[in-house]
Parts: sequence; structure tokens; C-alpha cells
Amino acid sequence: MTTRIEKLTAIARLLHGRLPLAAILQTVTDGAAEVLDAPRTSLRLLEPSRTRLIAVCRAGATLHHNPMTPFQLGEGLVGWIAERCEPLRTDDAEGDSRFAPRPGMKEPMGSFVGVPMMAGAQCMGVLSAVHPERVRFTEQDEQLLVLLATIAAPHVEIARLSRLMRVDSLTGTLNRRGLHEAFPDAQGNRGPAPLVDPLSVAMVDIDHFKQVNDEFGHAVGDEVLRAVSDRIAATLRGGDGVVRYGGEEFLLILPEAPREAAARIAERARQAVSAEPVVTADTPISVTISVGVAARRSGESRDDVIERADRAMYAAKRAGRNRVELAE
Repeated sequence: MTTRIEKLTAIARLLHGRLPLAAILQTVTDGAAEVLDAPRTSLRLLEPSRTRLIAVCRAGATLHHNPMTPFQLGEGLVGWIAERCEPLRTDDAEGDSRFAPRPGMKEPMGSFVGVPMMAGAQCMGVLSAVHPERVRFTEQDEQLLVLLATIAAPHVEIARLSRLMRVDSLTGTLNRRGLHEAFPDAQGNRGPAPLVDPLSVAMVDIDHFKQVNDEFGHAVGDEVLRAVSDRIAATLRGGDGVVRYGGEEFLLILPEAPREAAARIAERARQAVSAEPVVTADTPISVTISVGVAARRSGESRDDVIERADRAMYAAKRAGRNRVELAE
């Protein structure tokens, strides 16, 4: 029978294989679930502002109906760990005074164990496991999770720093450099894009965003941008990409999505954004988006298909906003 130390050794060998960040995170969360025999594990990373923990990877079914909702630093069990840089193990998670209830939990949260993932003296994230039964995790479980987080931390940090060069620091979406990597043009900006058939793009613009900044200030505007990007990302498929294309514009890259499928994805994103107000520090703000969708034609360059999606987005604006329009 494979011992738990042998399982950790196998995980360490995998992490030395120069994996991309997403593969590293999945290896760590899957490994934690296997080592602890836990039905659910998750890894949350602190965003660059170090104020929120963003869910980046999990093993097992989600515990919440909206698992992408971030935790503020100090909020809940994982927020406490990130703020204190200390492990936390509790036999009755929901009875713990540090527990922060979230609406829509699918089943009771019995036992919990979580540890900080450290980059030097700073916490960069939290690796945690939950079990529906109480009194499930032992001190040895906690020590093994600390060991796994310590093994994985350097690999996560190196891959994360590389990724940060391609990511917008405010929203966590790809930036223009990330766009070039996710959807490169084979012959420069105007050359034909590499063949991925079918492929569609969707240009998203937040309606009346200038009014939000003018009335509530740019700090609230930033909250709205983060919320919109989070809601859009939660509706996409695993291989899709989100790029912050301009101030309040996002570009969705939708590989293997023909025109009609891309329209359905865009409509899901539109509905997710408008479903409920964005709750900011000042006031709830109702937000909508206008979306233009274009399917790439044979031999069409990246910039040309993006331009057609942009024109369709402006058509959605002219037609009344809060809608999806398809490019011809």
C-alpha cells in the first residue's frame, strides 16, 4: 500500500516537471485530496492587491453554488489563515467563531483544515480541505498539508510571477501581452491567425461605465470592473479566455465555438452580469453589458475578427444596450 509520504514524494516529482501554473495548481489540489482522503480541497491565491483570496483551483465537487466568490483578507477560515499566516484545523467548521457563512451551501461543512502557502515571509494563498463529517482531520493531516504547501510554494510562485506578466493586475484577466499568447497572429498583427477551427471572439463593454466613475469615483469603478470580470469568467468553459482589452472592455476568446455556440456563451455572460446588482463599499449598483460576437472566417487575421466583434458590440449599444449582437 502506498504511504502518504510516498504520495507526497510523487507529487514533488510531478512539480519538478516545469508545468504551467494551472497544471501546478491542479496537481497540488488533487494531491491534497489524495493525501488527506478528503472529498473536497481548494487552493485560493491572494490577488496582487493582497486584499482578496480568489478561488483558482479545486478537487471534488464545489461546496458553494457560487464558488468563485472571493474572500476578503481576514474573512472566514481561509481569510484568517491568510491574514495570520498560520495553519487552522477545526472539527466543527460551521461552529467555529471565525467561520463566515455563504448563501447556497450544498451540504454541511463538518471538518476543515487549511494552511498558508508562503512566498518568503508573505502568504500568497491558502490550501485547504473540508469533510462533511466532524472530527475528521488529525494533527498529522495538518502537518502533511503544511509539508505539501511548502513543497509546492516555490513552483507556484515562479509560475505565478511568469503569469503576472500576462495578467491585468486589477481584474485578474489577461492583458494585451496575454492576448498575444492566447491568440497569436502567425505573421504579426495583421497576418493570418493560426488555424483553430472554429473560433469566435466576443467584445464586451460595460454599459454607462463612465457614469459609475463620475458618480461614485474610480475606486467603486474598480470594484465594478472586478465583479464584472469575475461574473463573466464564471460562465466560460475551461479553454476560453478573458482579456481586459480596454478600460471597461473585455474580449472573450472562444476556441472551438462556432457562431451560434459563441452567442449562447455571450448570452450567459450577459445574464450573469445583469442578474443582480454589484454590491460595492458605497452602494449596490446595477450593471449591464453590451456584447458583439464574431466567428473567425477562413484565413481571417486576429485583428480583423476582433474588429468585426467590436462593430457588433457598438450595434448592441445602438440597439439599446444590455444585449448580444452577432457580426455578419
